[in-house]
Amino acid sequence: MITIITGAFAQKRKKSEQPLTGYAITAIEKGGRSWKEVRLVNITTGEEIKSVYQSKQETESFNARTGAPIAKKDANVTAAKAPVKKVVNLDQELDAAQGKTVRVRTVVVNGSFNQYDKPFATNSAAMAYDKKHERLYYTPMGINQLRYLDLKTNKFYYFENEPFGTASGPGDGATQICRMVIASDGNGYALTNDANHLIRFTTGKNPVITDLGALTDEASNGNYTIHSRRGYGGDMVADANGNLYVLMANRNVFKVPIDSRVATYMGTIKGLPDGFTTNGAMVEEGSKVIVASSESSIGYYRFDLTTMQAEKVSTNASVFNASDLANSVLAFEKKKKKDRKNDLIEEQKQPAAEEEVTKKTPQQDGNTTNGITVYPNPVTSGYVKVSFADQPAGKYQVDLIDIAGKLIQSKEVNINGSMQIEEVRIPRSLSGGSYLLKVTGVSNKVAFTSKLVVQ
Repeated sequence: MITIITGAFAQKRKKSEQPLTGYAITAIEKGGRSWKEVRLVNITTGEEIKSVYQSKQETESFNARTGAPIAKKDANVTAAKAPVKKVVNLDQELDAAQGKTVRVRTVVVNGSFNQYDKPFATNSAAMAYDKKHERLYYTPMGINQLRYLDLKTNKFYYFENEPFGTASGPGDGATQICRMVIASDGNGYALTNDANHLIRFTTGKNPVITDLGALTDEASNGNYTIHSRRGYGGDMVADANGNLYVLMANRNVFKVPIDSRVATYMGTIKGLPDGFTTNGAMVEEGSKVIVASSESSIGYYRFDLTTMQAEKVSTNASVFNASDLANSVLAFEKKKKKDRKNDLIEEQKQPAAEEEVTKKTPQQDGNTTNGITVYPNPVTSGYVKVSFADQPAGKYQVDLIDIAGKLIQSKEVNINGSMQIEEVRIPRSLSGGSYLLKVTGVSNKVAFTSKLVVQ
């Protein structure tokens, strides 16, 4: 069967979908480097959808255990009496690790020059979105304290006097917490720059904060280590199978099972522009991860965990560069059976004109019983989707072949559900014309072959 869905229909459906969004910690303006604002941003355009928190606004904060208001620190300490600490910000720590010259400044720690009681007083580069409770968890730099913003009430809550890391101050780069995520078990996880402290925090009633200790390197990592100073910064995402993925600021990626805490080097993200550090990350869907840079406002990028190849996803000339991104999506998350069927029904709906074209395709009935469908066809958007309905579980291979029989590309997919949809990217260098898409199933049996028209 060749299921024919016009490019216009595919574009109509794409426009009807909700925009891809994420929470971002940003500066007041694009290109800034003060991480005290929280925005909900449109990843495709790079523009703000909603201002979640502005550093200039007056807020009241509460104790996360008791609900009592946070007692503000004494702001009348004079500069002569107040203790002074050297400060190197996160971006300077990364510069120093790469051998660049850094300028160190001093600030009053408890005086009026530095109000630690403000929600983002010392900047932040670690945030996680808890969709179940509608909260944004985060921790300020140099302050060993877990905090969260209740999105339902716009109130801040602090876990006062409860250790959350070991940072001695904003200048202690190694122990800064710059990576945080809510994992598949519903718990939050935060990781220090040096990867010597993986901290778990529960999100339900009576939250528990536990320092799980250091991550260790898998033996095959070689010279790539999860503890590298050159990777300070970055972020974490999680998958549906109990794994964390640590993205270092230098683009290296490590996979970490929560139960073993052994970090395996997966590769270095390819295709990002010069100067683009990977400071914020969130899952789009499947193996696709969106990354943002604190250094560059040129755009947001998508990379694939299976190939490490990146491509620009935002369309505007500039975006809000961010120290962190967060959403609630898990990598390799399976859709609920009902949702998969609804998606397939919606994607296969065709206008009357398209039904006429389909009627002229004699192979359609046979392919319907086979349970595998490819769409859209012709291909106008650079990718096709292959849906698997009621197929035997196991590994399948999807091959793109030219009319001379030459293999252009191959993708392996693992089918483990009654309804599963996989996306196949068409190489940009591929010229328009007719090709074959072949799916080989379990026991190396050809399960599906279809003519594919690339425009």
